[in-house]
Amino acid sequence: MTIWKHVIADTYFDDGSPPALRQRDAGEVRIDEREIVVSYEDDDGVVIYRGNNDGSGHFSLEAPERNGRASLHRFIPNGNFLEGYWIEGGNRGMWRIELGQPDLG
Repeated sequence: MTIWKHVIADTYFDDGSPPALRQRDAGEVRIDEREIVVSYEDDDGVVIYRGNNDGSGHFSLEAPERNGRASLHRFIPNGNFLEGYWIEGGNRGMWRIELGQPDLG
């Protein structure tokens, strides 16, 4: 399993708020041959999105506790960026996650 801690996320909201919210140390991404897990903390606590990894670089994720679903795409194999959309409760938008260097220890 590869783990990236302190990823950087650009989150876009489709609600008329400012066009981008840049979050440093926004969370953690874990990817192995079976699964992807994206976790972060917001004002209401920890959020965990999980999805299957079929090896294609395209992920469909869910966060049942938040009524959330999302997609992420890694267009370059082993690339540093994941991009996609999210819907959580009544909110929706897009996100881009910069992985950086994996945590090796």
